[in-house]
Amino acid sequence: MGQLPRGGPMIFDVGRAMEAQRRLAEMVVEESLGGEPRRVCGVDVAYSRGRGFGAAVVLSYPDLEVLEVETAEADVGVPYMPTLLAFREMPVLFRLLRKVKAKPDVYMVDGHGVYHPRRCGLATHFGVVFNVPTIGVAKGRLSVKGSEIIGDAIVVGGKALGRIFGRVYVSVGNRVTLEDCVRIVSGCMRGHRVPEPLFLAHKISKEVAMLGE
Repeated sequence: MGQLPRGGPMIFDVGRAMEAQRRLAEMVVEESLGGEPRRVCGVDVAYSRGRGFGAAVVLSYPDLEVLEVETAEADVGVPYMPTLLAFREMPVLFRLLRKVKAKPDVYMVDGHGVYHPRRCGLATHFGVVFNVPTIGVAKGRLSVKGSEIIGDAIVVGGKALGRIFGRVYVSVGNRVTLEDCVRIVSGCMRGHRVPEPLFLAHKISKEVAMLGE
């Protein structure tokens, strides 16, 4: 998505990145998990001084006991751009995924899934690239052409792409159904705005980023 010229910063090709998202969106699989997960992993990335610091926290489900915590860091080669967050965070998430040993049944990602202008937010990008079940949980609503709110559903073209759950937006990343997403997010709430796996991942990634300053 970018090239590193001699003596200069990475040049990021927005057009190619958007096309990559469209292609990844075509590879999304929406299928039921086929039962309740036993392990749920939350992942989040914080930033400091041009580096990304990620945390992955694996919890048992439904009792939410912490089973594993992993952290990773990487240089940030892509600036922050709305709807293109994956290209900034994937290098850190790749390193995190290689460290996790507990074999989560599903990942919760701090970002949108198919509720996205090109149907490929961070949760979908992560899920398709690594072929793992992912749930998108985001704190902000994206502007998606043709979207409307019907009850708690965010609908585009007659299909629910996401649901409003409390103060977050939940959507399919990959290899789950929207019903799976809402049920599991509900089961992971412990009094915070976001579900417990993401609350802990966010807290730890921030702490690691502060140590890296």
